[in-house]
Amino acid sequence: MNSGQVAATRTRDEIAVAIRSLTAADLARLKMVARKYAFGRPIESDDLLQEAYVRALDSRACPSHVDVVKFLAEAMRSIAHGEAEKVEHKVTIVPIAKTGGPEDEANSIRDEADDAETRMIAAQQAERCIAVHAAVIALFDDEPTAQLVLEGMMEEMTAGEMRELTGLDKTGYDSKRKLIRRRIDKQYPEGWKP
Repeated sequence: MNSGQVAATRTRDEIAVAIRSLTAADLARLKMVARKYAFGRPIESDDLLQEAYVRALDSRACPSHVDVVKFLAEAMRSIAHGEAEKVEHKVTIVPIAKTGGPEDEANSIRDEADDAETRMIAAQQAERCIAVHAAVIALFDDEPTAQLVLEGMMEEMTAGEMRELTGLDKTGYDSKRKLIRRRIDKQYPEGWKP
């Protein structure tokens, strides 16, 4: 490597130090991103985050001007997309009944994809989930901290993780939760109706 490339990308050791130096808020953000990208994909969020760490250390070039949290988030997006592609193009070969002697074996390709109706129902459910999420989050466009708390609640983050992520103390955090509850109850007094 020449000196221009060394300055342009982080070394493996620099990435390792940056990962070890992640704050609790950084880790909470990464877990939230992992859950987002793992949703509906054939990979668990914890596995996705772990794979991003491994790839960041082993094979990815992190530009020195890019924040490591952003770099890991983009790695997770790429990995999740790749995992979905693998499943989409997976072909299973299964033996079929023999029709002759022992040498007369054939293979048949099993279609493991869901039928059209199942895929359509799953797509509709995913669209509803996305619509509910977007509509509820939009209630707090004027309150970015409340939006962050709400997203953390949806991601099942702990109160401590959310306070660290937002910088709120216990009183401020409790106040944002009350605001969230009041606005949602006011907008949807009978619950969500699509």
